[in-house]
Amino acid sequence: MRTRIQVAGVVLLTAALAWLGLYSGRGDGRVPAIWWANAALVSVMLLDAAGRQPSPDRASSASPAASRRRLWPLLLAAGYVGNLIAHLAVHDPLSQVFTLSACDIGESAIAAYGVGFALRDGVDLTEQLQLLQFVAFAVLLGPLVASFAAGLILHWLVGSSMMVSLRWFPPSALGMSVIPPLVLGLARRDTWELFGRGRLYHTLLYLVVIAAATTLIFSRSEFALFFLILPPLLFLVVRLGLSGGALGCCVVAAIGTAFTIGPHLRPLSRVDPGLEHRILMLQMFLATAVLSFSVVGVVLADLQRTSRRLRESESRYRTLAASLEMLASLDSLTQVANRRRFDEALENEWERALRGESALSLILFDADYFKAFNDRYGHLAGDECLRKIAVCMKESARRPADLVARFGGEEFGIVLPDTAAEGAFAVAENLRRKVEELAFSHAASPTGKVTLSGGVATVVPGPVMSPTDLVNAADDALYDAKRKGRNRVEVAAFR
Repeated sequence: MRTRIQVAGVVLLTAALAWLGLYSGRGDGRVPAIWWANAALVSVMLLDAAGRQPSPDRASSASPAASRRRLWPLLLAAGYVGNLIAHLAVHDPLSQVFTLSACDIGESAIAAYGVGFALRDGVDLTEQLQLLQFVAFAVLLGPLVASFAAGLILHWLVGSSMMVSLRWFPPSALGMSVIPPLVLGLARRDTWELFGRGRLYHTLLYLVVIAAATTLIFSRSEFALFFLILPPLLFLVVRLGLSGGALGCCVVAAIGTAFTIGPHLRPLSRVDPGLEHRILMLQMFLATAVLSFSVVGVVLADLQRTSRRLRESESRYRTLAASLEMLASLDSLTQVANRRRFDEALENEWERALRGESALSLILFDADYFKAFNDRYGHLAGDECLRKIAVCMKESARRPADLVARFGGEEFGIVLPDTAAEGAFAVAENLRRKVEELAFSHAASPTGKVTLSGGVATVVPGPVMSPTDLVNAADDALYDAKRKGRNRVEVAAFR
């Protein structure tokens, strides 16, 4: 059903746009100022390829790019039918109906398949390489081949001059250079943001200004004044991007065509009374406008991409630096803070407690008879024992500001900001019991299992004290616990 609707839509779209071009065109082949139909068909094909994913049953037999393009022949056939309808509607001879429609579809096929080779996740015409490929196939090669073929056909059918080829090429090239960038740009999420609730007013205002300036300038009947439209058009590119410039150029082209070929408003008639020459002058101006906004749009897009990459690189660098800093502060064996991080944290918490006149507690733990444990069970078992002790400590020190660190060897330290002696003792005693309940076998210990001895020190820092005093006090308490039989916690009498 979706495919049928899409094909019917392509038929109606190309028929309407081709009729508009034929109706506004003059001379052999009904050459208009801009030919919209082929460009619209190419835009639909590229959008279909960008949005279509390969089906599971085709994934093994066809490449993703081929799967994306599998509907293109059907879309080209639909475009051909639309062109036939348009030519029949303006009563062209049947010989021209079928042959010139074939030229248009050939142009669309060359453009779509040529640009399609660049398809990955979609065509982004703000990238220089893809834009160059688009210009080569869609703006130059396709229109050139089609215009030459049309010139030969009309020369053979009605005896017209081969100059028809020169008149056929500019409107096709202009249409290709404006419509696909506009449509593909509008399909981008960042472009749709221009029409969001917060930016819709400004976007419409810019387009109204472009339309008003175009109307005013074209009504002055002087060709040189047309180029005054370029500054506001370039401003539109700066504000809205490449697709915004294409949209503005469509507004300029529509108004300019109406003034150039309309029954009453013909500003260029004072410059050149010949309609074909006036159309050529309009095409020259539009080509200059397209070239200008394309160059500026691509440069701005490159600058934005470069800026975005720099921001992403800076973000990755900061993340990497933070990761390295974290690794430099971790003990590789136990995955708790190392001695360097312990010293930094103790210094910082000391300064904070000094300013706030708050209590700061420190617990030092030592695994009892740990040298004997290593001698009996080996260092690998000793490492595993230390890791389990570190896990217990991290579970006991749950507040964000609490810090568990490997002090050295089998010694651990816990920094407890804003903690009185009673609270620090409760944390230490709870941790000592947890390690004892692990029942980690230790035959060289009187208890037959791994235990901890701990020393607790608490102080409200003063101007004549230093963090070293707190460490020495906790260490003295730890020594006192060992002297009194181990597997116990002692609190320092801080002096």
